[in-house]
Amino acid sequence: MTDNNNSYNLDDRVDGQPKQNYLFDYLYILFKRRKVILLSILITGVLTAGIVLLMPNWYAATASVLPPKRPGGLLSMLEGGASSLFKNLAGLGVRLGGSSEAYSYIAILQSRSAMERVVQKFDLVKVYESRKNSVEEAIRTLSENVEFDIATEGNITVTVYDKSPQRAADMANYFVELLNEISRQLGSTEARNNREFIEKRYRQNIDDLRSAEDSLKVFQQKYGIYALPEQTESAIKAAAELKSAQVQKQMEFDIAKRVFGAENPRAQALQLELAEMNRKLSEIKYGTEDWFNKSSLNFFVPFKDVPELGTEYIRRFRDFEIQNRLMEFLLPLYEQAKIDENKDTPVVLMLDKAVPPERKKRPHRTLIVLIFVFLAAMFSTAWAFIREIYEREKERNWKVGAMAEELRHGSIYRKLLGATASEEKDRRGL
Repeated sequence: MTDNNNSYNLDDRVDGQPKQNYLFDYLYILFKRRKVILLSILITGVLTAGIVLLMPNWYAATASVLPPKRPGGLLSMLEGGASSLFKNLAGLGVRLGGSSEAYSYIAILQSRSAMERVVQKFDLVKVYESRKNSVEEAIRTLSENVEFDIATEGNITVTVYDKSPQRAADMANYFVELLNEISRQLGSTEARNNREFIEKRYRQNIDDLRSAEDSLKVFQQKYGIYALPEQTESAIKAAAELKSAQVQKQMEFDIAKRVFGAENPRAQALQLELAEMNRKLSEIKYGTEDWFNKSSLNFFVPFKDVPELGTEYIRRFRDFEIQNRLMEFLLPLYEQAKIDENKDTPVVLMLDKAVPPERKKRPHRTLIVLIFVFLAAMFSTAWAFIREIYEREKERNWKVGAMAEELRHGSIYRKLLGATASEEKDRRGL
């Protein structure tokens, strides 16, 4: 088990076969190099502990805010019952918000303007000791020390890491203030754009409605059509009654004519009544040349003109109704847009205000020391095995060289003996 140098040989053989006791070999190597391994672990642990003790403590302060569950203002009005026409106002240029409000707030918090204002307020260029007093470097450092997250409950958390507990809490709360301030500014700008668009459309609607009213008024005054369906229905009823009376008079006239003769006064009177009824029926059906004059008090629309005048009346009345409906919706939207433009209420609600933390968040000194000690143990163990392999290979090479040298010297000796014997034989032969 031991060689001449009193060292353990991994290649010891039993009956010409190598022993397969590798575990004992490994334990032997660790035991042999135990001083180096333990010393490296000790030195690494002490140095790491000294370094981490010099590292400053970092504290984490968290503020939690709740965004509105649903956007207010114009979009709420539209979702509350407006027609699909107004729900598509965004396609005409009015941006009315979206469903991902929380992510919009995260974008505001991560914006350069918000970061720069935090850097300026808390003099982070000096706090972070930025090179050449670089604001850009301070902003990058700040972005690495702040976290924005959306919880599953829907609230937004703002976490700030800093060496000062009080400053960490103040920075987290200031981020919330900036969120409200920037959101109000953006909301006011958006509301102003919406108000300007709706106001322009509202003014146009007033002009269009006035034109539709004037067009309908002129048509009604010209043709005496004020309620075409009702007027047509009345004309049909009057024509039916008149036609029924005309048929009855025709029968009376025919009977009087056959009984009393055509020259009979009664027959002539019936003939006059019948002629007047026919004239009235003709007026209802075909009208007169001046039936639509203002001086005419005829409220019946001639049947022959009903299709054409009815179509024109429907078109003009439809234009009037469309503009009137638009007015009914645009006026409340316009008033709401003016309210939104001047609204100055907080956008998000503070759930939990950030307070100075009592315990540090980082560094995790114990964990860091354990990690480096483990790495030192791994590297020193690997070094021990590599060193052992190197020394044994070196020793093996030396032994092989020694054996080769011995063999070489033995061969020369035999050659010398052979040469001496040959000379002695030759000498004796002589």
